[in-house]
Amino acid sequence: MQKPDCLRSRRFRASGHFSLAGIGLLVVIIFAAGLAVWDRREDAIARSRQETTTLGTVLAEQTARSIQAVDLVLQQTQAMLIAAGADTPERFREAAATQEVHSFLRDRWQALPQADAIALVGADGKLVNTSRNWPAQSIDLSDRDYVKWAQQDNDAPIFISVPAVSRSSGDWSFFLARRIDGASGELIGLVLSAIDIRYLEDFFRAISLHNDGSVAAFRRDGTMLARFPPVENMAGGKLPEQSGFYTKVEEGGGSYFSPGYVDGIARIVSVHPLSNYPLVIAVSMAEDAVLANWRTQSLLIALGTLCTVIGFMLLFRALVAHSRSLERSEATLRQSEARCRDFALTSSDWFWETDQQQQFTYLSDHIRAFGQDPQTRIGRTRSELASDFIGEPNKWREHLALLDRHEPFRDFVYRPKAGDGRERVISVSGNPFFDEAGGFLGYRGTARDVTEQVMAQQVLHEAKAAAEAANLAKSQFLANMSHELRTPLNAILGFSEVLENGIGGPLQPRQAEYVGLIRQSGEHLLHLINEILDLARIDAGKLELREEVLYTRRLVDGAVALVKDRAADSLIKLSVDIEENMPPVLVDRTRLTEILLNLLSNAIKFTELGGKIGISARHTQDGGAEFVVRDNGCGMTQAEIEIALERFGQVDGGLARVHEGSGLGLPLARKLVELHGGSLTLRSEKGRGTTATVLLPSSRVLMAEPAAAGHLAPREAPPTAAIAMAMPVDLG
Repeated sequence: MQKPDCLRSRRFRASGHFSLAGIGLLVVIIFAAGLAVWDRREDAIARSRQETTTLGTVLAEQTARSIQAVDLVLQQTQAMLIAAGADTPERFREAAATQEVHSFLRDRWQALPQADAIALVGADGKLVNTSRNWPAQSIDLSDRDYVKWAQQDNDAPIFISVPAVSRSSGDWSFFLARRIDGASGELIGLVLSAIDIRYLEDFFRAISLHNDGSVAAFRRDGTMLARFPPVENMAGGKLPEQSGFYTKVEEGGGSYFSPGYVDGIARIVSVHPLSNYPLVIAVSMAEDAVLANWRTQSLLIALGTLCTVIGFMLLFRALVAHSRSLERSEATLRQSEARCRDFALTSSDWFWETDQQQQFTYLSDHIRAFGQDPQTRIGRTRSELASDFIGEPNKWREHLALLDRHEPFRDFVYRPKAGDGRERVISVSGNPFFDEAGGFLGYRGTARDVTEQVMAQQVLHEAKAAAEAANLAKSQFLANMSHELRTPLNAILGFSEVLENGIGGPLQPRQAEYVGLIRQSGEHLLHLINEILDLARIDAGKLELREEVLYTRRLVDGAVALVKDRAADSLIKLSVDIEENMPPVLVDRTRLTEILLNLLSNAIKFTELGGKIGISARHTQDGGAEFVVRDNGCGMTQAEIEIALERFGQVDGGLARVHEGSGLGLPLARKLVELHGGSLTLRSEKGRGTTATVLLPSSRVLMAEPAAAGHLAPREAPPTAAIAMAMPVDLG
């Protein structure tokens, strides 16, 4: 007991280590997959930042050049006015308001596609001159942010305004402005240029963007100047304070993540401040677009990892199942070995083995109970030890041929040469066994003593043969007696009819009554004898059907005509229901009429006065014909139905005792129906009545009208299909 427990403990520990190793490997696989997914995400973001940085650098340089071209014109204008002696606000206004200055501004403006206009504004905020027309309109611009900026003391050489609608053109633009100071440093005026926002939008539109990218120009304070794609009502809007835009501007540029302050789309933004101007270019890409490929790759990695994990789990499960199966197999093997030992010790069978020459090489000790020493049979063949080898050569010839073919055999019975002198019978079963190369090595099997079983079978066979002989003798006796009885019965019936007809002279009333009773009793006895003869011929297979094609209605009407007076005498209502266009049937007219008459007679016999009986015929769905007879008589239980269908069966109680019969009517009717290939079934309920159903096969139903009913040539009836006929049971 200690050794198996130790082995199980070792297997348990090994299984536990194996499980831990499997779980660890799964964790490593999942961690590696997660690391790969995260690394690819970082790569996608890094590539996006690199791309936006490169593009932003180029756009910042191009934008700076455009702004610089305008700024050079502003600086030229500033230098021209100072050289003209404009050192006070009044002199500035006199020098700046001339037509020559207007022409100068117009010429420079026409060379700048990005400029919407160039203007000179006095220190008081009044428009002095413009590149668009001369003389300039008197417009007060003192409320504009660039005028307020110039009027303040600051060291900024240039100013970019908040976008606004130009009063001269009506378009959105922002202004690039420079102060013009007098000799003492006081403000004498401004020179400024309006930059059309559409110019920057068109410039940004020309850039090839992907990943739902955008380009925008901002002031350093986060005020948006222009953007492509444009966002409605965002010109002049300002980024919130929590935006990473401000930090990156202070750092001189960089990338940050925006949750979507401008258009509601999360973006990776690269910020590029212009070195000489208070302007910032921001290039962005939508995070969803940037990570689209990453998500696809991540999904593939996840699916691959999932498949790997599932595959590993299935493999692990298979290995665990295999390990457990081995453990179960070992346990089963141990149990099987123990079971075989127990069976071998308790079984009355014994085990044997033969070699390639069919000589015994092993016999278990249980053969000693048979009166044989195993050692005396080693080296000998089974045929050498059989007492019936010569007496039954065919049996042994077949058995030896089977052994030569190396086929398994079961329950081969033979009689051995018993050492104790008693007759024995042995049943042996065996299977061939082979080596790994398929070479035949011999047989192994079991043997048991079946002497008692064989003897019992012989006794049973003899008893059965005796019973069959007795039954045959009974049938022959009944047939012979019936034949012997018919001759005197016919004489009795003939003489009784002669007496009834008054041929021998007139009879007194009482004598005529007695003669009538003699005739009726004789006819009843003759009917009983005919039934016995019919059953005997059916049992012997000698009753043949005389088949002809008949109309169903004529058959039913003929049977009803024979019983309607009896029904009327009992005040029983008899109804007939024949399906319209019911096809003709191929039957024995006499036998089928006998069946219907028997069933109708039983219905009348076992239905009380004033009861109801019905007979119907119809064509069934499977092509057969169905006759149904129903009554509301005394009815039967299932047990009584079984009795009524047996020969000479008598059901006790009720009307059955009033109307006694032979008990042959229903059995004979069922046999006659079966001769037609059909079946007779009964359904009944005590006190509610009985229904009998006879089914004839579709092969006995003709779908075409016969040339002359009852005169077509008969044909052989196929075996199955059925006419169903519901009829009351003959309990007599």
